[in-house]
Amino acid sequence: MNDFKDLDLDYFAPRKPAEPEAKPEETEAVDAPTADESAEPAERRRKPKPSRRELLNMRLSVLSIGVMVILFALMTLYLLLFPRSTVSQIENRNLAEFPKFSFASYFSGSFTADVATWFDDTVPNHDGFKNMSNSIKNLFGMKMFASTVSTAKPETDSTDNTDTSAANGDTQTTTPANGTVPNNTNLLQYAAGRVFPAVSAADEKMGRDFSTEDNNTLEWVNNLLVVNWDNHWRCMEAFGGGGGTAYANALNDLQSKVGSGVTIWSMPAPTASAIYTPKNGIDYVGDQKECFDGVAEKLNAGIQSVNVVDVMKKHAEEDIYLRTDHHWQARGAYYAARTFAEAAGVPFADLSTYTDESIPGYVGTMYGFSQDTRILNDPDDFHYFVPASNYVASYYDTSFNYQYEDDLFADVDTANAYLKFLGGDSCIVKVDTQMKNGRKLLVIKDSFGNAEIPFYTNSFEQIYVADVRYLECNLVSFIKDMGITDVLFTMSAYSVVGDNADNIQNLIAQNAGETITDSHIVPSVTPKTVMPTATSAPTTTSGTDTAANTTSTGTEDTSSAKE
Repeated sequence: MNDFKDLDLDYFAPRKPAEPEAKPEETEAVDAPTADESAEPAERRRKPKPSRRELLNMRLSVLSIGVMVILFALMTLYLLLFPRSTVSQIENRNLAEFPKFSFASYFSGSFTADVATWFDDTVPNHDGFKNMSNSIKNLFGMKMFASTVSTAKPETDSTDNTDTSAANGDTQTTTPANGTVPNNTNLLQYAAGRVFPAVSAADEKMGRDFSTEDNNTLEWVNNLLVVNWDNHWRCMEAFGGGGGTAYANALNDLQSKVGSGVTIWSMPAPTASAIYTPKNGIDYVGDQKECFDGVAEKLNAGIQSVNVVDVMKKHAEEDIYLRTDHHWQARGAYYAARTFAEAAGVPFADLSTYTDESIPGYVGTMYGFSQDTRILNDPDDFHYFVPASNYVASYYDTSFNYQYEDDLFADVDTANAYLKFLGGDSCIVKVDTQMKNGRKLLVIKDSFGNAEIPFYTNSFEQIYVADVRYLECNLVSFIKDMGITDVLFTMSAYSVVGDNADNIQNLIAQNAGETITDSHIVPSVTPKTVMPTATSAPTTTSGTDTAANTTSTGTEDTSSAKE
C-alpha cells in the first residue's frame, strides 16, 4: 500500500482536448484604454503635434477675429464721434430728428423706436453710403422693382425737323405794346429802353415726336420710367391722369369773387413724360394734353386756358427738361412763359437778350427717387437765364410781411441748383420792373412756376409770386388790395389733378374779408438799355396767330397754333 502513497491520482483523470492555437490574422484588435481606464503616467499620454495646415487655420481664425474687432471698434468710433447727417440731397428730404423724451412715449415704446429710427437714418455721410449701396446693387444687377416695359422694338431713325430759328425773322416785327417797327428803323436805336420780341410758336415747325419711336432701353425702376435717348439717361414720373375737377371748381369760384376786371389764366405745366415717353411705353402714361383740355372744358367763360404741350414738343430736342430731376429746365419755362405772354397780349423779350448761366454736374430728385446709378453718373448741366432789364425783387413771408430785397437768383450749391429760382417756395415775392403798362400779374404756382418768373420782367409792370401750398393770406383780398389785373395759375400736371389743387379753395376761404397792405413800396425802376447780341435780330410775329391752344371757355371759338 505504501507503494501507492506517492502516486499522483490527477494523472489518471480525464483531460479536455487542447484548444487550437489562435491564428495571428484572427486575433481581435484591442481598443486603446480611455483616459478614465488608463492609469498610465501623463508623459505617456502626449497629444500629437498639430500639422502645418491646422496651425495655418488657427492663425487665420485669430487674424479674422482681430480684424473684425478692429473694424467694429472703428465703426463704433465713427458713429459716435463724426457729425450725424441731417439732410439727404439725393432723397430730397430732411432726415429723422432725435425724439423728445416723455414718460408716456417711453412706456409706450415709441421713444425707443424713434431713437432707433433716428440712429439708422442719420448715419454720418448718409448719402455717401446710399450711393455706395446703389452702385453695388447696380453692379450685380440687383434692381428693385425693375422690369422691361412691354416688348421693346429696336429704335427707329427719325429725321430731325426741329426749327431752331427762334431768333430769325424777315419783314416786320410787331409787339402788342409798341406797334410795328418800320423796316428802315435802326435796330440798336429800337433796342434802347425796349425789348426784342420773341418769335411766336405758331411760326415754328413741329419737332421730333419721341412718342412715335420705340426705345428698347425703357425700364420701370421704382415705379419710374428710365430711358436712354441720344446716349443720355432720363428718369421720368409716369403721369397717371386725372380730372382736375377741384382745380377747375376753385378757379370758377375765384372768378365769381374777383369780378370781370381781373383775368384769370390757367396754364398747367406738363412734365417730361408728356414729351419723352417712347411708343412702347405710351400706354402706361396718361395723356397730359388731353387732361389739360378736359380741365379747360370745366372752366367758366372768361377764364383763359393755355395748353403748352404742343409748344414743348416743338422744342423736344432742345434742353427743355432736366433728365435727373422732375422739373423743367429754364429753357422749357421760357417757351411756356412766351406762350402765356403772347396770349395775354404783353411784350416778351427773346431768349437771345438774356445771359445764359449754367451749373454743371447737377443730379436732381429723380436719382433720389429711382436710386439708379445710371442717373447719378449722367448729370445735367443746369441752366438759368438772367434778364438784361432792371427790376427790384422784394421778399415777404407767407403772411405778406416784408423781409428783404434780393435778386431773383439765389446763391446755391450744385446739389440744390433748382433753388436758384427765388431761393425756393417759402416766400411771397414782389417784382417791380421797368415796364410801364399798368399790368399787374399774380402767379399762383408750385415749384415749376419759379423758373418762369424771370421771363415776365419784360412783360408786366409788377409781378407777385405766391406758392399754392404756403400762402397764408386770403387770395381774394390779395387780388383786390394789390390791384392785380391778371392771375396766372401755373403748376405741374400733378398739382392740377392732385392735393395741391384742393388747397386753392382754402386760399379763397381763409382769413376771409381781411385787408392786405404792402409795407414796402419800391420807387420807380430805372429802365436799362437792352442791347441785342451779335446774332440777335427782331423776329417776325403775327398779331393774329397764337402760340398754343388758348381757349376762352364757354364759347365755341378755339384758337390753335398754325403750323
